[in-house]
Amino acid sequence: MSRFRRRFFSIRKDESGATAIEFGLVAIPFFLILFGIVEVGLIHMVNRMLDNAVIEASRMIRTGQAQTSGFGADDFEGEICNSLPAFLCNTERIVVVVDQIDSFSAAGSTNDMYDADGDLVEDSSYTSEANNSGEIVVVNVVYRWPMITSLLSLNLADHGTERHLTSTLVFRNEPWE
Repeated sequence: MSRFRRRFFSIRKDESGATAIEFGLVAIPFFLILFGIVEVGLIHMVNRMLDNAVIEASRMIRTGQAQTSGFGADDFEGEICNSLPAFLCNTERIVVVVDQIDSFSAAGSTNDMYDADGDLVEDSSYTSEANNSGEIVVVNVVYRWPMITSLLSLNLADHGTERHLTSTLVFRNEPWE
């Protein structure tokens, strides 16, 4: 037992600092990678939550409830927020564009949500009169997610310090008339 104690106390008295120096060299890259992994996981989780919120909110359009009650873009953003957790609910960060198309094959050729410079067009466009019974509708939603790792210079953002989380849903309105 005394041999163990001597060994333990000799290690404890060692003040060369090699371990601290090694930790100092490894700590910064380790924590950058750790924060990056957490943020990428968070991005995927929030994007999936946004997809579910868009599906839930789009049900109002699909069933004709939005058209018969005079639903607008702000109301649609509010419906999306109602399906998201409170910490994500910020309608200032949501952009909604709802288009009517002639066929499902034309879904890729809807109005672009970005201008010529690649900046997000901040105007949500949806009016309840835009879609009728049986029409094919494309709902595009962008949530501007603030990036934490941008402060750490990892730059996982795609637009400044934000990442644009996008959800697109294409469906045919149910017959309600």
